[in-house]
Order: sequence, then structure tokens, then C-alpha cells
Amino acid sequence: MRKEMDELRNAIKVKTDQSVDRMVRATDSPFTTAVLECSVPSKFHLRQLEPYDGLKDPQDHLNTFKTTLGLQQPPDEILCRSFPTTLKGAAREWFTKLPTSSIDNFEQLSSAFLLHFIWGQFPKRPADHLLTIKRGEKETLRSYVKHFTRETLEVDEVDDKVQLTTFKAGLRSRDLVASLVKNPPKMMAEMLIKAQKYINAEDTLAAIKDVERLGDKGRRDD
Repeated sequence: MRKEMDELRNAIKVKTDQSVDRMVRATDSPFTTAVLECSVPSKFHLRQLEPYDGLKDPQDHLNTFKTTLGLQQPPDEILCRSFPTTLKGAAREWFTKLPTSSIDNFEQLSSAFLLHFIWGQFPKRPADHLLTIKRGEKETLRSYVKHFTRETLEVDEVDDKVQLTTFKAGLRSRDLVASLVKNPPKMMAEMLIKAQKYINAEDTLAAIKDVERLGDKGRRDD
């Protein structure tokens, strides 16, 4: 009986530790939980590439990376998690400063990478540039978050308070705005985590509407 109790306690501890580990990784990482929790294929192998330090052609580095992994055809999430291992110096620092949970696919990561290092030679925009970013009337919250994140990379030394203020100013979702008024986040990372919940809700509602629309079409055809 005692052995069974010990085994049960150990099992609970392992499960708790894993849950805490997932929460910590999701909180600290620029990647979303979906990217972080994707299993690495057993046969996956990343050939060593010359690390990119931010001084050479970013498009060439990106092309080399995609060509190297092209034959293996890894999932998009694995491309995301592999790419930071090919960065060093200023490039590595850029990646670690990306907003928490802001990257959920490789297209978004590669676009942010190219945008930052191709245009990095040009003067940065002032922080008030973020005030010009508004969520379009028919734009999804997911699209707005990606757009805002992309524009943030062009701004010179923008801090969390400025990001929080300008992000909220561009919102159109009454439910999210009301939630932010009740429980205002103190950091942009908290804001993005909260926004992700509303993004998931929007995606679910959109999927339901698509199913209903297809159902209505099918009934009309009959």
C-alpha cells in the first residue's frame, strides 16, 4: 500500500513538473504553446550551419536554412524551433526580445527576421508610429496581433508601457477591451497571452459559422 502511494505521489509530481515546465517555456518564449509542444520527429537532424550574426545577407541565410531542411520536410513548428539555433550575437539577441508567445508559424518568424535585418540599416521609426496601427473593420484579432508585432520591430527602443497603450488604442474588440479595463496587464507579454484566448475564441466562432454556412448551402442544394 505504501509503495502504491509513493508511486502515485511520484506520478502526480512528474505531471505537475511537466505542467509547470510548459507554463514557464510558454511564458518566456517568443513561440506559442502549439510550437513549443510539437514533438520532434525521431529522424529529424539539423545539419550545422554557419551562425548568422546580423551582419550578412539575411535572405541568403534564410534560403540556406530552408534548403538544408527541405528534404526532411519537417513540420512548420520544428522549423520555428530549429531556426534560432542558427543565430548568434545580435541576431540571437533580436530573437530573445521578440514578444512572448507572438510567433506561431515559420512564415511569421521568417518575415519578422527579414524585416528586422534587411531594414535594420534604415533609421528606426519613433514610438508614436504605433499609434497609427488600427485593427481593420473586418480584420481578425490574430491578424492585428501579427501586424502590430511586425510594426513594433521597426520602432526604436519601444518599452512595454508604450506597447500596451498603443496596442489597446488600436483594438476594436469590446469584450477584450472590457477585460483589459477590469484586469489591466502590466507587461506586453501578459497582453499577448490574454489576446491569444480571444484569438482562439474568434477562430472557434469562425469555424462554427463556416460549418453552418456549408450546412445551409447543402440544404438549399437539396
